[in-house]
Amino acid sequence: MDIRKFVLSLAVLGLSLAPLSFAQLASPSRTPQRILGYYNSATGTFEPLHPAADVDAATATTETGELIIKYTITVKSTIPKNGVIGCSAAADTGDAAGSYEERATGVATLSGSTYTCSAIIHYSWLLDTPTTDAVDFTGGVSIEYGYEGTASNGSATAVQITESRGATHSIPSLKSVPANGATTTIDVSVTL
Repeated sequence: MDIRKFVLSLAVLGLSLAPLSFAQLASPSRTPQRILGYYNSATGTFEPLHPAADVDAATATTETGELIIKYTITVKSTIPKNGVIGCSAAADTGDAAGSYEERATGVATLSGSTYTCSAIIHYSWLLDTPTTDAVDFTGGVSIEYGYEGTASNGSATAVQITESRGATHSIPSLKSVPANGATTTIDVSVTL
């Protein structure tokens, strides 16, 4: 085969494949967006479905505020050296516009012969019906302490957090979300 014919054949092959390689640089073809809907036989037209979120967003309002779950704790258990009393609470509410669970923790302080601990939840919820949306709570208190362990080779230490005593308590629900911007305190008495 003549070298000129070979080079010419390669050039023709390269030029014929060039458009295919440049096609990769072109912007991808746009797929038409699908619209969900139904055929209305009474009018003979297509009726698009409107997402429920559009309707809810028009009536929903943002409710903000602060929920304070304040525990008064009588301690009958022994508090270990380096022990800490802590508390936690979770608030749960929702409707068609949204569903929410907020959590908070706190560390107790000694006041007289009892400890007080507050779990403070700052919230911002988008709701359709805040005046009828109940707010449910869960929570508890615990005595936590840490103990230090040393590796068998003696070169590293680690602190392990352990609960020496804990209790989950019922917290009364709210029948509706508090007024916008309100601070609501719920008192809970506990014995550990």
